[in-house]
Amino acid sequence: MEWAGQNPYLSDLTGEIKLNWLSEGSGSCAIVPVPGETIIESYVDGTNVKQYDFIFQVMFDISENADGVNIENMFAVRQWQDWIEQMERERNYPDFGEDCWDYELQNLSNMPDVARAYDNLSARYQFPARLIYCENLFKKE
Repeated sequence: MEWAGQNPYLSDLTGEIKLNWLSEGSGSCAIVPVPGETIIESYVDGTNVKQYDFIFQVMFDISENADGVNIENMFAVRQWQDWIEQMERERNYPDFGEDCWDYELQNLSNMPDVARAYDNLSARYQFPARLIYCENLFKKE
C-alpha cells in the first residue's frame, strides 16, 4: 500500500488507499486483488514468472445533471491510469521482496469504468492493472 500511496492524485481524496475494502465515502480508495492463476512460466532453477492482477477502485459523488461532475470523476480516475503508465516508465514498482525482480506494470483497460452507481448518488469507479514479475522459490542463503 506504501507504493500506491505515492500516487499524487490521492492527495485530493482521502490520502490513503486500503486493501480489499472500499468505504461508501466519496474519495475512498482501494486496491482489490483479482483471484486467479498467478504463474505464467516456471523454470527448473526455481524461478517463476508470475502475474498479480488487481483493481484500483475509488468512490465519488455523482450527478444526475449535465454539470460535468461525472466527466470530472472519469478524468480523475484516468489520471490514476496515467500514473500506472508513468510508474512503468520510471521502473517504480511495489516491493515484493528481495526474491522478486524484473517487474512490468500494465493497465488492462484503456479507460476506467463505473462499476456500480448507488441510490445515494455515489458511484464506484475502477480499472484493472497487472504486475508481472519473476520470483525465485528457493531461499538464498
